[in-house]
Amino acid sequence: SIQLAMKKWLIALGLWAMGHALLVAEQYIEPIVYGDMDQWVVRYITESKILGGQTKTLYTLGATDTIRENGAYIAANDNPWGCSDTYAKCFGVETAMSASVVPEPRGYGYCCRLRNVLTKLNIGDMHAMVSGTIYTGHAIEPLGLQAKNKPYTAIDFGTPFTGHPIALMLDYKALISEVDSITSTANNKPEKIAGHDCAVIYIYLQHRWEDKETGRVYARRVGTLYERICETIPEWRNNHQLPIRWGDISDDPDFQEYEGLNQVDMMTRNSKGKMVRIEELGWSKDEPTHIVMYISSSNAGVFRACEGNTLWVDNLRWVYEKEE
Repeated sequence: SIQLAMKKWLIALGLWAMGHALLVAEQYIEPIVYGDMDQWVVRYITESKILGGQTKTLYTLGATDTIRENGAYIAANDNPWGCSDTYAKCFGVETAMSASVVPEPRGYGYCCRLRNVLTKLNIGDMHAMVSGTIYTGHAIEPLGLQAKNKPYTAIDFGTPFTGHPIALMLDYKALISEVDSITSTANNKPEKIAGHDCAVIYIYLQHRWEDKETGRVYARRVGTLYERICETIPEWRNNHQLPIRWGDISDDPDFQEYEGLNQVDMMTRNSKGKMVRIEELGWSKDEPTHIVMYISSSNAGVFRACEGNTLWVDNLRWVYEKEE
């Protein structure tokens, strides 16, 4: 009868609700430092007169502050975040790569807007395609020629981290072009190349150590999260969870080559103060010592992106399982 069917449906719904409540009860949420996107450091950089002498604005996540002078930015000890908007100085000429990472009003606070921006450098006909990116780690400012030739050598990737989260939770939306065309400025002038650009979020949890004699830094991968966003998501997806997979994931049916070891040429500063490559030697179940979190409006590579692609993110949090 209809009444019996309705009764069974209500019982099933009740059991589902109880199970869902139990699942939520077995988890807890932990905010990520400055992950609510409501605090920003604002930097005003005045470019050299040869470039026009304009003042540009740079933003980076951190305790609310305003800096009105040129110079290298050093984040406070509690701030794990770096970003793609940086101060550069080459042959005495000062400039700022800006507008790719911007706070944007949302509700009673802010979110973070990451956008692919094609910038003319006012030096001859030089251009730079900059992807809006935030990451755990820090840029070594002021950037110089090495940032153009080997940009990752100017980033100290990762920060200390010993947690065991099961997922990253965040709010996000995206504007992704459907065209299969990417702008490259690897040779200074904009060139169109084939390829479809996506926004990307990845996390590498690593167990790192240093060879004290050689200064080389090694790591084993203990946790991985990799998500590509390849289509427009016009409305906010709130409380979205991206699972972290622990241990060796190379045999998983859905494993992708780009999730593997040494796919990014990551650098770090060793105990001798020298920038060295982080060499991932394998997978393991060791305790994590460091985390590399990378959130960007492009996955096309250095100085390559689809102009205008945009990723908005807010309320970054860890999801943990409650211990018995």
